[in-house]
Amino acid sequence: MQTQVTNLPFSIIICGSEILIGKRADRHIHFLSRAFLPYGLECISCTVVGDQFERMTSAIQCALQEVDLLFVTGGLGPTVDDITRDCISRAMNIPLVESPAVIRMIEEYFRHRNRPMRENNRLQALVPTQGDFIHNYNGTAPGLIFDNGTKVVIALPGPPHELEPMVLQQVIPFLRQRFRLENHRLSRQLFFCGTGESDVDMVVRPLVQDHPQIEVSLLAHLGIIELTLSIRRQLPSAAETLSHIIDSVKNEIGEYIFSEQKQTLAQRVGELLLQRNETVALAESCTGGMLGAQLTRTPGSSAYFSGGVVSYSNASKINLLGVQPQTLQQHGAVSCPCAEEMAQGALNHFHSTWALSITGIAGPDGGSAEKPVGTVWICLAHQNGQKYPFKRILPGDRESIRQRTCVYALDQLRRVIQGLNPHE
Repeated sequence: MQTQVTNLPFSIIICGSEILIGKRADRHIHFLSRAFLPYGLECISCTVVGDQFERMTSAIQCALQEVDLLFVTGGLGPTVDDITRDCISRAMNIPLVESPAVIRMIEEYFRHRNRPMRENNRLQALVPTQGDFIHNYNGTAPGLIFDNGTKVVIALPGPPHELEPMVLQQVIPFLRQRFRLENHRLSRQLFFCGTGESDVDMVVRPLVQDHPQIEVSLLAHLGIIELTLSIRRQLPSAAETLSHIIDSVKNEIGEYIFSEQKQTLAQRVGELLLQRNETVALAESCTGGMLGAQLTRTPGSSAYFSGGVVSYSNASKINLLGVQPQTLQQHGAVSCPCAEEMAQGALNHFHSTWALSITGIAGPDGGSAEKPVGTVWICLAHQNGQKYPFKRILPGDRESIRQRTCVYALDQLRRVIQGLNPHE
């Protein structure tokens, strides 16, 4: 009987010359490392290799000298530079053979989309004679498992929308069976907005100093802080210890926590609106529809999102939202009175429960000493006439200012709905 593995190091090789020349950014290392960590799989090295046969083959051979498990991403397409399967075949001395089952899957993929299958797609039906293939439900390239009994190399397609569900739905179950892996980590997460990474750290640090068995991970996104606390399940009172620290964090800075599960702030706000059977409308200027896009990314958002107006110019603010010309003349578009009138205009137009307005200077030009780049006014308005305007001067480039503005706007709605003090 195979011994259960509790700690299995692995490596990752990212294939693609387009990554090395900066045409595309990698996101697989972060995803794979986090997906496998709860099962005792620890990534010890990551390599990016261009589409060159000898160099890629050599990289695979070198990696297999250190680890028994290797993931190779990219290069499984039907074109001349898709050489990953051949490189692994050479490195492991495992021949490839065309699989009738994969041919049928690829044919069905094209037939379902009413497109002809090209002859070069047959290359994607080559599978190892020792190992297996992994069904790709979102593309034509199957994943490949090369397994010589000692070493396992798993080749995964490059597009994230193909790789990520393949890993979660098929690769992890395979690895758990192949290496008798168990999820040995108990983890809890908290997601914050409206506060900084250092502020969260100052609260968490003294709470865990007497618990060295707890691992702490803090990740900062644009306006969002992600805290993960983990502990080995086998330790005495693991769940109770973790819950105690989580409760302590909530007691200290609970008002900044918008979720305890992996979801966006827009999704959380949508949940709160659904629970109250309420709706929100938008009046966006400097964010140019970004906030509406975030809200509508969730299926079923029409139940709580009434609609939005992108009033980028002063004329559109006047004509579409009813902003008074004298308001713009006296205070300017980036001002509290303008934000309030934009929000009221959205309420009037969409007859929603709530309205959020955004107006600001995202840059890189347009700033002044009085209103520097990054100045934004946000206003939350309720159908009962209550308004909650506030101003922020945000750091960063144009894109990060727009992203942070959306976070602050959504957080204002979250705070008011939950009975917390609004941003001022």
